[in-house]
Amino acid sequence: MELRAFVLHADRDGDARAQARTVLDACGVNGELWPLVQGAALSVSDLENTVGAELFEPAYPLSLDTGEIGRFLTHRQIWAEIERRGLDVALILDAATGIDPEPFDDALDLGLAHVGALGYIELRDEPCPGPSALIDTQGPATLTVPQQATGRSAAQLVGHEAAAHLLALSDLFDRPLETFIHSHWHTGLRPASIQPCGVIAPPTLAHAAPPSGVWPRMRYDLAQRRYLHLIAQRAQLSAAPTTGGFIN
Repeated sequence: MELRAFVLHADRDGDARAQARTVLDACGVNGELWPLVQGAALSVSDLENTVGAELFEPAYPLSLDTGEIGRFLTHRQIWAEIERRGLDVALILDAATGIDPEPFDDALDLGLAHVGALGYIELRDEPCPGPSALIDTQGPATLTVPQQATGRSAAQLVGHEAAAHLLALSDLFDRPLETFIHSHWHTGLRPASIQPCGVIAPPTLAHAAPPSGVWPRMRYDLAQRRYLHLIAQRAQLSAAPTTGGFIN
């Protein structure tokens, strides 16, 4: 199996690059550092060719910020690189600040044993809330397929077929990376999850700040609640396999 690691870091930030190098060395997988696309530096025409609106149901109710756009484009670059190089699997270390070797090794071995069948595995510290299917365990690491994954993970294992599939579906995108990945009723691929994973990350990964002001914040909160209700319905009715992998 040809596996390669990609450790993301902020472009032109020497400290971030040095930290990414430390993470790459600690993970024990051959790989490289990969600079994040700077969404704020994109031209208007680049944005028009990248970001759509209401591309699938339920419609995403919020605007993407430039950081979210840049991060999605960065993952698309790596999915394309997986295809270009003919890699079997990529380990994407997205928000890692360190590696705890023993739990990481268990999580990585467990993930590599199943990523060929499952396609996309998120590495997390804690399981997603709600129902999930138990697939396998190794030491403390548990591999599950949540009915509906939530939140951002610090690392992902992405198989070749999943990379090609997701790349083809995201020429235009209208929602953050995780929101797209977790929309398995649209992609036909229900992502799996391994926890704990030994990838050290900030306690709360950054999300766009809600708007200020009473009425903008109320509209924001209402839109969020309605959207979460709609995706819960979609997740229950999704044709994507409850034990992960692609729709047959």
